[in-house]
Formats: sequence, structure tokens, C-alpha cells
Amino acid sequence: METTGNHKQDHHILKSNMWKFFKALRAQANPIYCLLAASPMRYAWISIHDKADSANQRRITIAQFVNSLKKIPATDKHYRLSIRLYDPLTDRSSTYEATLLQELSVELMRKMLPSMIAFHCEEGARQGEPFELTPQMIGHYKFKTRYIEELQENINNYNKSKTTKN
Repeated sequence: METTGNHKQDHHILKSNMWKFFKALRAQANPIYCLLAASPMRYAWISIHDKADSANQRRITIAQFVNSLKKIPATDKHYRLSIRLYDPLTDRSSTYEATLLQELSVELMRKMLPSMIAFHCEEGARQGEPFELTPQMIGHYKFKTRYIEELQENINNYNKSKTTKN
């Protein structure tokens, strides 16, 4: 990274970094982009922090970030991406938080896809609304037809792990 005076630039995520990441995700891992962009805030969100006062923050959905890019502040802010995950083997939920630039990785998101899907499935089951690839669900998430098989495989793997465990 460049240095300015005696201060080395930090590696925190800036608005431009976050936007480039989502563009890359949309192009290289479209099902993950669609899943995150249409997820409610309790599943995935972006936190915007003041550089001067990290306690001063606000949360927005990924869709709000993508759709309101010009209205979102770029200066004096750091961004954090948070994604809820679920591990059926341990029966535990967790939150992945990308706070540094190197933590925004399309490859890492690909590795986390099964845990993202599992979280959607687990939360849906708890609410009595199973996460299934119905035409309505496909429309809501804007999943492309060519990715349905891969997504269905992840859902099936989650369901298999739950029935094996019970």
C-alpha cells in the first residue's frame, strides 16, 4: 500500500473496495451475489463505520448498498461485510465479518456458500418456512437457471446432514 507522510494507509474496506468486490462477485460467483443481495439484514449486512469514531455506525442491507451507491458516504468511512453462517455438523451459527480488504475474496465466498445456504435453510425451518427453490424463491433471489442445480445440491446436502444427525 502507499504511504502518506509517516502514516501507512490502513487495509480497512472502503466504499470503492466493497463495490468492486460485489461487481466481481456478481460476475464470478453470481449465485452468491444473488443470495447476498436479496437476503434480509439478519442474514447479511454491511456496517458503515466512522473512521474517527468506530462506535458511530449504521447497518444496511447489501441491496441498499448496491442500489444506493451514490448516496452512501465514501469519505471518512470504513465498511464491514457480515454474513450469517450455519454448520450442521456442530449445530452452530456464526457470523463471518470482513473488516479488512484481504477478507473480501470471491474464492472465500465460494467456500462459504454451503454454510450460507445452510443458514438460510436452518432459519427457514425454525420459522416454519423451508428454504426451497420454488419459482417464487428463485424469482425473489433472481437466481439464474444455470445455477439452480448447484444451489439445489447445497440445499440437499444441508437436508441430508440434518436427517443424518437426527
